[in-house]
Amino acid sequence: MQASEPVVVVAEGRRNGRFSPRVWTLIVLAIGLAIGIAFALLIRREFTNPGRSALFLETDYVDMVVTSVELSFLVSLLYIYNRTYLDTHARFALGVIVVLISLLFQAVLTYPVFYVVMNSSHLAGPLTLAADAAETVAFGVFLYLGLQ
Repeated sequence: MQASEPVVVVAEGRRNGRFSPRVWTLIVLAIGLAIGIAFALLIRREFTNPGRSALFLETDYVDMVVTSVELSFLVSLLYIYNRTYLDTHARFALGVIVVLISLLFQAVLTYPVFYVVMNSSHLAGPLTLAADAAETVAFGVFLYLGLQ
């Protein structure tokens, strides 16, 4: 008797509910933008640091919005890969979850809201904003591809 070969099932363009991956990505982007703008407006009214350069203060506010979007993408990615791992028990998905948790931890610890509230400065400014923007774009593409 011959051993049967395993059957591999490949899902084509898996959709989450009624919305396409593009719509879900835009929804998560909108949630992140809303949270980031709310934090930036709240922090701007409540906390000021007269000793900081205006350029650094403005990039901190923009960075709050960008990092909020980044965090929303990361949380969504964690949800997707957690669900994938529970469905498939693939070790790759578990590895992605571990990497996403470490990236989420790093993003939370460098969230500009903490530095503004504590009246402390970190390596803020245009370079930090550029790095956070690049990470946000990468996570957005990763989310879009993960939803397909």
